Amino acid sequence: MDNLSAWGHDELKAWGTRAQALVQENIKGMSCQKQEMHHRAAVQNKLAGICEDMCKEVGAYPKCTCPGFVAPDATPGVFTWDELLEHMDNLVDWSAGEIKNWHSQAGALIQAESCQKSDTVMRAKMQNKLASICEDMCKELGAYPMCGGCPNFAAPDATPGVMTWEELLEHMDNLSAWGHDELKAWGTRAQALVQTNLKGMSCQKQELHHRAAVQNKLAGICEDMCKEVGAYPKCTCPGFVAPDATPGVFTWDELLEHMDNLVDWSAGEIKTWHAQASALMQVESCEKSEIKVRAKMQNKLASLCEDMCKELGAYPMCGGCPNFAAPDSTPGVMTWEELLEHMDNLSAWGHDELKAWGTRAQALVQTNLEGMSCQKQSLVHRAAVQNKLAGICEDMCKEVGAYPKCTCPGFVAPDATPGVFTWDELLEHMDNLVDWSAGEIKNWHSQATLIQNKKALRH
Repeated sequence: MDNLSAWGHDELKAWGTRAQALVQENIKGMSCQKQEMHHRAAVQNKLAGICEDMCKEVGAYPKCTCPGFVAPDATPGVFTWDELLEHMDNLVDWSAGEIKNWHSQAGALIQAESCQKSDTVMRAKMQNKLASICEDMCKELGAYPMCGGCPNFAAPDATPGVMTWEELLEHMDNLSAWGHDELKAWGTRAQALVQTNLKGMSCQKQELHHRAAVQNKLAGICEDMCKEVGAYPKCTCPGFVAPDATPGVFTWDELLEHMDNLVDWSAGEIKTWHAQASALMQVESCEKSEIKVRAKMQNKLASLCEDMCKELGAYPMCGGCPNFAAPDSTPGVMTWEELLEHMDNLSAWGHDELKAWGTRAQALVQTNLEGMSCQKQSLVHRAAVQNKLAGICEDMCKEVGAYPKCTCPGFVAPDATPGVFTWDELLEHMDNLVDWSAGEIKNWHSQATLIQNKKALRH
C-alpha cells in the first residue's frame, strides 16, 4: 500500500507536468471555450487509458462506462438467442442472394439451348452445385446424419467398433461364402495332392498320405476356426495348449501340486539335515551336539521362516519366526496404542526439558546478579524465561493443537483469507481510498487555481 501510494503521487506529479505543458502549447489565440474543450479532451484521453483498470479495481467490471470500451463475450464459443437469430437472418439473406444468382444463371442457360436440353443441363448443374454443399447445409440445419436427400451421401457408422445385428448377419453371410470358397479351394488342392507322388504306393499308404496332408493343412488354421466359432479356449486342435485360466493365481489343483512338490523338497532337505546332524553328533557329545544342531537348525530356518510364512498365506501373522517384526498395519497413521505411547514419550521428554530449563535458570540466577535488589533479579529471571519460551511457544502451540489461537508474545496470526478481502479489510481499504482521493482532489484544485492565475496574469 505504501509503494502504491508513492507510485500514485509520482504519477500525479507527472500528469501535472504534462497538463501544464499541454496548457501552455497550442493555446495561444484560442478562445476560452476552445481552450476548455482542449483541456477536457486531454483529461479524457489520459483517463481512457486507466479507466478499465479503475473499473476492475472498484469491482464493476465488465459493466464499465469507459469510452471505447467493448464488453467481453459473456458466452464464448456459444450462440445466445440474439446471436442465433442474427445468424439465421444473415443466413436467410445469403441464401436469398444465392438463389437470385442461381436464377440468373438458370435464365442464361435456358436462353442458350432448347427447353428440354436446357432444363436437363440446368438440373444437372444445379444438382452438382447442391451436391457439394448439401451435406454442409444438412449439418447447418441440425439434421445430420439424416441427410438421405443428398446425392451419394453415406451416413456415418452409428456404432463405431461395434457390430449391429444387421451388420453381424451380413458378416456371417460373407464368412459363410468365404468358407465355401475356401473349402472348394482346399478340395482342388487335395485332389492335386492325391494325384502327385502317389505312383507306386499301396492304397493304405496313399490313405495315410492324404490324412497327413489334410491334418497338416487344418492344424495351421484350426485355432483360428475355433476362435471364429466361439469355442475358444475349448479347442480340440492337435498340439493345442489352453491358456492359463487364472494367470498369476493358484487354483486348488495347482496349489495341491505345489504343496506336494514342497513336501518332497522338504523331505529331501530334512534327510540332508539328518545326515549332517548325524555327522555332527558323532564328533561331540550328545548334549553339546544337540545344542549345536538345534542352533544350526534354527539359524537355517530363521532365514527362510518369513518366506515360508508368506508362501503359506499366513503373512503378516508370523509370530513364530525368530526376531520377526510385523509391518505397520496403518502406515502414516497413529493407532490409539501408538498415540498413547507417543504421548508418554512426549511427557517424558517434556519433564527432561523442564529439568534442563531449571538447571539453566539456576545458572542464570547465579550469574550477574551480585549487587541487584530482589525486584531487579526477579525481572531478570522473568525476562530470561520469557525469551526462552518465546522461541518455542509457537511450536508448543502447534503441538497441543491450539494453532492459530496462540497467546505467544509477538505472535501474529496468519491471514484467514489469503488473497481475498474480508468485509472489514474492504471497508478499511475503501476508507483509505476515500482519504487518498480527497487529498488528490485538493492537489488538483490547487494546480487548477495556479494555472488559472497564470493565465489571468498573461492576459
